[in-house]
Amino acid sequence: MSQGGDSQPRRRSTNIGPNALPLTNQKARVVGESQTNIHPADEDDSILDETGHTNTSIVRYGTSQRLPNPNPPTTPIATRRPSGAGTRELPLPSTPRQAPRPTTSQYNPSTGATPTKQKKRNSNVHWLLPLGVGMVAMLVLWIFGSLLVVWGQQRYEDITYGRPRTSQTDAIVGHNDSPAHKSHFIAINYNRQAIVTEWMGGEPAKSVVYVVPYYIVGDNSELTPVTVELRDVTGDHKPDLIIHIHLHTQDQTFVFVNDGAKFRPPLATDKITM
Repeated sequence: MSQGGDSQPRRRSTNIGPNALPLTNQKARVVGESQTNIHPADEDDSILDETGHTNTSIVRYGTSQRLPNPNPPTTPIATRRPSGAGTRELPLPSTPRQAPRPTTSQYNPSTGATPTKQKKRNSNVHWLLPLGVGMVAMLVLWIFGSLLVVWGQQRYEDITYGRPRTSQTDAIVGHNDSPAHKSHFIAINYNRQAIVTEWMGGEPAKSVVYVVPYYIVGDNSELTPVTVELRDVTGDHKPDLIIHIHLHTQDQTFVFVNDGAKFRPPLATDKITM
């Protein structure tokens, strides 16, 4: 009850002393209250009057204690320092610094290295490696080049001499021949043997065969061309028969001496000058 007609409400106060209730009991009184009614004890009571919350069962103490928040924040909050003690900026959490990624023009996806590193890696190649590769390449080119030359020469001889290799020529040798009827000579490589046939005076009925007394040896010897030449090599002013065997490595010759009627094999007494 107010005294003296004083209509102002009397301010409630709490006595803090040895007979005060424990803090746990005081907290139990505010379990059912809404958190919106909880205010710090150090605030002015006029604020409570303005908000209309004058009648409350909260026991305020001189100390500024707050009830624990049922939903504490998950993020850490820096502790506020008292005024006058100075402020200090807290260091930001350090994050690992990533190295700058090379641009597309500097990155080589095949090797995973930049052009600078790749160039340095290639410079470590020993000088014997390119030398060896060059020598192997030259050897391969030489082998294939040799095979190509042999193949080309065989194709040329096929066109010139045919198969079997055959050549022909006409000459006046004094064997029943004349400028109008020259003797005809046919040279052929038949089964690796050089054979020459003479048609005296151009008549096949008067033919004589001359065979070289040895075989032609070597690779593809059956394709070796054989030709004839009429020239005086004994000094008797009669043309002699010279058979040329054109091997790939050298040119072999065999001479038949002209005795005035036909050709005969050379004798030991014949002086042949090529």
